[in-house]
Amino acid sequence: MTRRRQGFTLLEVIVAITVTGLALTTAGMALSAARGTAARIQRHEARTEADSRVRAVLTDMLRHAPRAEQVDEPLLVVDRTGTTPVLRFLSTGVREPYGTGGVWRVVVGLRDSTLVLRATPALGEVDASPLTATLSSVTGFDVRALEHATSLTAAVWRADWPIAQDRPRAIELTWQRADDATSPPLRVVLAPLERPRS
Repeated sequence: MTRRRQGFTLLEVIVAITVTGLALTTAGMALSAARGTAARIQRHEARTEADSRVRAVLTDMLRHAPRAEQVDEPLLVVDRTGTTPVLRFLSTGVREPYGTGGVWRVVVGLRDSTLVLRATPALGEVDASPLTATLSSVTGFDVRALEHATSLTAAVWRADWPIAQDRPRAIELTWQRADDATSPPLRVVLAPLERPRS
């Protein structure tokens, strides 16, 4: 005759607790990793969205310049007197419908690891308040201007823009983020492309 067992042995209870603990630890680590991944994805999406917004705003502003005879100040200046360049230009592309509003002064530069775009009304926008867009965690910023080609010379990228009442053929802005994610350069064509020479 055999006796029926009434419960678990101490060894079985310890093994069950150990297995349960390992399962909970593994599940907790997986949940923590998933949360970390979700947070990194959200940061990347927010950074990409902010980058895209600044690119779109800059493109609209750069493409809509006032006519030289409308203003008595330089249309576009690349200021390299500080540690990083500052781009200053005049625009009629700050508010919709672009190209039809007043003239705005736009300044783009790096300040305390933040790329700052600031537009202030200059002419024809008396009741408008300044507009500001920023990109945080930016460690580097640069500007280049593309000269107009002539019959004797090809178009060349330059670090400055010395002609006050004219704009370059194109402008290129580059910035680097603190996480070493280099955004592709923003190139905006300011003048119509020339026909290829035959």
